[in-house]
Amino acid sequence: MEGRVERTLDLFPSRQTRKGHFFSQEGEWDSNGEALWILERFCAHTGRSPKPSWRRAIEKGGRWIRRMRVRPKDPGLPHAGLLPAGFSAEHLGPNDYYYWDDFWSVAGLRSAARLMEAYGESDTAATFRAEADDLAAAIDRSLEMCSVRLGRPGMPASPYRRMDPGAIGSLAAGYPGQLVDARDPRLLDTVEFLLEHCFVKGGFFQDMIHSGINPYLTLHVAQVLLRAGDPRATELIATVAELASPTGQWPEAIHPRTGGGCMGDGQHVWAAAEWILALRNCFVREEGDGLVLAGGIPEAWLAGGGDVSFGPTPTPFGPLTVAVRRNSAGVEVSWAGDWRGAAPPIVVRWLGGPEVVAPAGADRVLVTGEGVPA
Repeated sequence: MEGRVERTLDLFPSRQTRKGHFFSQEGEWDSNGEALWILERFCAHTGRSPKPSWRRAIEKGGRWIRRMRVRPKDPGLPHAGLLPAGFSAEHLGPNDYYYWDDFWSVAGLRSAARLMEAYGESDTAATFRAEADDLAAAIDRSLEMCSVRLGRPGMPASPYRRMDPGAIGSLAAGYPGQLVDARDPRLLDTVEFLLEHCFVKGGFFQDMIHSGINPYLTLHVAQVLLRAGDPRATELIATVAELASPTGQWPEAIHPRTGGGCMGDGQHVWAAAEWILALRNCFVREEGDGLVLAGGIPEAWLAGGGDVSFGPTPTPFGPLTVAVRRNSAGVEVSWAGDWRGAAPPIVVRWLGGPEVVAPAGADRVLVTGEGVPA
């Protein structure tokens, strides 16, 4: 699998324009951040250095983001310092200054900085880090204007939009970007708006272009709730499981009455990938400089007294396998890591229940207390 991913990443430079844009479709500005982010994720999860053949594409990609930022004469405009107006992800709506593009650009610049550091180019790395911080500050200023205008901390799709289904794009700040704290008020207020106004039959309904229930965007909401320790995450994951086709796939958008596809791909790769990531993150996910285990295991998975496990799965610290078993005292969470260095800090967090910090050198903990099945 690692080799197949590497061969795909080797094709990225061929999709880059002379100016450094990882070109997908005209007027979409999220691709550079995503390309740089995934290159760095590959290196982090495999423990490998970035390939020499990627270096020029990475540097050009980071510099493209720098050049593209809007710097109007009036720095007080809500879009000052952001990426230009574009179509961004198709489900967000017509041309606008989308925060989705900006959050991905921050993530991409920070990834590019780490990659350039790995190449030994500390000056370029420092430039990209400074640019990422400056763009993040511009986003914060813009969102503060939005909070005053809207009377709530939620993040709309753009500085000029009301809260609507397009706000789901702004969740990129929490998942997968992890650019803000798991309990950032802006992030959680956005989720609450979406849950209250944009869900149909337990799934996120995108009435912009897609006009159907979106499995992968429902899972984006679930991932934000998972990071926040909110048990509603498992309800959304269960909804997506129920929406699967007989072949174990999902259409790009699902008709709320028929349960069949109503738009886009019949077997949507993004949806399938998000399903795998959701299950993986229920068992293990990265947070800061450590790992969180068992943070999304619902009690129903342990019914019957058996155990559930996942792995080995790559992490930035080495491959890891996690197992969860219920016993008479509570829930035992065990793990086996093939660490590339010292074992990382590990926290076992039962969803909606207690949190246990694993002692150094431990390979299992017992979780007990309110909300933990026994």
